[in-house]
Amino acid sequence: MCLGVLLLLAATIAVSDAQDPPAVPPDLSGTWAEMQLLSEYASLPLVGEVLRTSTTILRVTIEQTGSVLAQRWTYCATEIDNGSAIASTVIPDAFLVSLGEAAADATLDASHSPARFVQPWTTEVRGARLNDPERDSLPTRADDARVVDQDGDGKPGLTVRVSALGIISGEVYVVQRVRTRLVGTLVLLDRIEGLVEWSTEQVTLGATSFLFLSDLPSRPDPIAGNSSFVIQRVDPSWECADILANRDRIFGR
Repeated sequence: MCLGVLLLLAATIAVSDAQDPPAVPPDLSGTWAEMQLLSEYASLPLVGEVLRTSTTILRVTIEQTGSVLAQRWTYCATEIDNGSAIASTVIPDAFLVSLGEAAADATLDASHSPARFVQPWTTEVRGARLNDPERDSLPTRADDARVVDQDGDGKPGLTVRVSALGIISGEVYVVQRVRTRLVGTLVLLDRIEGLVEWSTEQVTLGATSFLFLSDLPSRPDPIAGNSSFVIQRVDPSWECADILANRDRIFGR
């Protein structure tokens, strides 16, 4: 075999053995709007079990380093559809403002096509300060030293407004632990869509009516596709008011 053929054969083998360069994820740094839809079955006073949907809208900033997305977000709105016209739950603005800014890292894996987005399990405790937010039990009494008046209204924990049958209304004072995990794909360079795994715990510390004092059971909807999220890039100058004013155009819902 001549030298030229040997050199060509060696070059061919070297090329075939070479590994493809790692995929480089697109840069997602910037300002984003996020919508989470969480579906659950809940028992309500005087109503019974309903299929309830919570819609939460966030303003998110992302700083990307390689495949790691350092996210920081604030809450713009939370709306609850109790699945029944005779029961309503309202999350006051003071509740949302008191949550402040939260943070969590996510990853963007560009070796998948489309790129895969994963935000690992994140835990938020509301209305209380726990040494171990993941494992400590939630307070069950308003005089527990771990309870804080987070929304500053003079009531323990956080205040939620509720009504039933259109004639009974009041306030409920609660502490909560919310856990979420987001898994989705980069469907467009400026848009991520996927599903939310989640769980929630809530303890009622007090209420203005005895009808609302019970801790009512709830459970996430077993149909995984009914709890979802969308994250869409928006103008970096936009605040929550801008996102809410343009929500239909942003999320396409």
